[in-house]
Amino acid sequence: MRAEKIRTYTKKNWAFLLLCALFVGWALAFIYHSSYAASDGRRYFNLFDDAMISMRYAWNFSHGNGLVWNVGERVEGYTNLLMTLVMSITTLVFEKRYAVLVIQLMGIFFMLATAFTTLKIFQILSQRKNDIAEYLLFLVILLYYPLNFWSLMGMETGLLAFLLSMGVLCSILYTEKLDGKYLWLMSISFGLAHLTRNESLLFAALAFYYLLPTLKLDKKYLQWFVFAGVLYSLFVIGQLTFRYLYYAEFVPNTYTLKLVGMALDERLRNGRGFIQPFLIETGFIIVISLIGIFFKSSKLKAYLFGFFLISVVYQIYVGGDSWNYWRIMAPSMPLLFVIFIFSISEFFSRASNRAATTALVTLSIIGLYSANARFIREFLLIDLAYQNNYAQAHVETAIAINELTDENATIGVFWGGTLPYYVNRVAIDFLGKSDKYIASLPPDVSGQSAGFGMNSIPGHNKHDLTYSIQTLLPTYVEEFDYGTEKLSGWAQDHYVRVKYNNVKLFLLKDSPNVNWEKVTTLLKW
Repeated sequence: MRAEKIRTYTKKNWAFLLLCALFVGWALAFIYHSSYAASDGRRYFNLFDDAMISMRYAWNFSHGNGLVWNVGERVEGYTNLLMTLVMSITTLVFEKRYAVLVIQLMGIFFMLATAFTTLKIFQILSQRKNDIAEYLLFLVILLYYPLNFWSLMGMETGLLAFLLSMGVLCSILYTEKLDGKYLWLMSISFGLAHLTRNESLLFAALAFYYLLPTLKLDKKYLQWFVFAGVLYSLFVIGQLTFRYLYYAEFVPNTYTLKLVGMALDERLRNGRGFIQPFLIETGFIIVISLIGIFFKSSKLKAYLFGFFLISVVYQIYVGGDSWNYWRIMAPSMPLLFVIFIFSISEFFSRASNRAATTALVTLSIIGLYSANARFIREFLLIDLAYQNNYAQAHVETAIAINELTDENATIGVFWGGTLPYYVNRVAIDFLGKSDKYIASLPPDVSGQSAGFGMNSIPGHNKHDLTYSIQTLLPTYVEEFDYGTEKLSGWAQDHYVRVKYNNVKLFLLKDSPNVNWEKVTTLLKW
C-alpha cells in the first residue's frame, strides 16, 4: 500500500513537472517573439511601456542617481515600489537590454509560484483527492493570458498575484492550525503586496477581517492578531514615511494624475464602461463560481470570491484603466479559478468518474476559452504582444537619438517607457506621470482621448503641450497633437522633420545638441 502511494505521488509530481516544462517552453517562445533584432545588429528585449518607466527609475537608482526618472528631479511616477527595487537589482548587474530579459524571466517564476500556491489553496478547500481538478486548475492559471501577458511583460501584476495568493494561503492555514508562523507570514506577504501596489491594502483588510473569529478562542490569539496588524502597518507607515521624506508628498504623483480633479460620478461612469467587457468575457466563470457559492455555501469560498470582488469594485472606482487587458483584476483571477474548478467538481460529485471528468474538462475549457478568446492570436504567437510593435519602433528611435544628439539634448514623449529607458537624456513627460505640474491639471473629459468604453482614460487625460513643447522646447518631440491640443502648425516654424536610418524624427531647428552633419534627409510635414 505504501509503495503504491509513493508511485502515485511520484506520478503526480511528474505530471506537474511536465506541465511546468510546457509552460516554460511557451513563455520562452513568447519572450523571444517579443524581442527585436534592431538596426544596430543587437537584440533588444522589451517590457510593456509602463514597466519600462519603472526600469528607468531602477536604472537611475542602481547607478547612484536616486529613485528618479530624471536625475535631479524627485517625482514618484511609479506605483510599484517593490517591483522597481527588484528591477534595480537587475539593472545593477546587467546592461540595459539583458536587465529587461531577466525581468521577463522573473515573470515565469511569478506565474509558476502563483499556480503552485493557488493549487495548495484548492487542496485545502477541496479536502479530498481530485487529481484531474488539480491539473486543470494548474493549467487554467498558467494559460490565463492577461496574467501571463502582464507578468512576462514586466509589470508588477505577476509579483502581486504571487504575494496575494501566498497571503491568502497563510491566512487559511492560520485559521486551520492556529500556528503563529502563518500569521506572521501572512502579514509579511500582504506587507510586500502593499509595497507592490498600495491598493492591496484592501486585500489585507479582508484577510484580517477573515481572521476575526480566532480572537474569541484565547487571549494569546488576540495578542498575535495585534502583533500581526502592527507588523503589516510597518510596511504601510514605512512607505509613507519614505515617500514624504524623499518626494515631499504623501501620495504618489500617479495618484494625483489619475484621481485628483476627476469627479467621482465621471470616474464611476468610466469604470462601469471599462469593466463591462471584462464581466462578459469572464461571465461564464463568474456565474459558475457564484452558483457554486450558493449551491453549497462556505465561508472560505466567500472569502476567496471577496478578493475578486474587491478588484472589480476598485477598478470601477478608479475610473477604468488605460489598457483593456485586465491588469487590475488579473492578480485575483487565480482565486476565482479555485472557486470555478471546485464548483464544477461539487456539481458532479455524485456522477460517475467518467461523467464527472468529462464535465470538469469541458466546462473548464469553455471558461478558459471565453476568458482568453480575444487574446488567442497573441497567445499562439501569431500576432505580436499588445503594443509590442510600438516598443520596437521606440527602440529604433532610441538608437537614432543616441547617434544624432549629445547628452545635453532633451526628449519630449507621450510614451514614457521604452524610449527614455534606452536614451540617457532628460525626458519631458507630456502626460504627466513624472511631471507634477501636468499631474495637477484638470483632466480633459472631452472624449478626444477616450477608449475602451470610457469618456476619458485615467493617466492619459491631463496634458499641456503649450507648456511641455512650446515652453520647454525639447530637442526631440514625439508628436505635436493630442486630444484637443494641436500644435502641428506652430511646430513647422520651430522643428524640422528628418529621416535618419529609416527613422523619422521631429528635431528642434538649429539645436546645438544635434549633430546636423549626420542628418542627410529632410522630410516635408
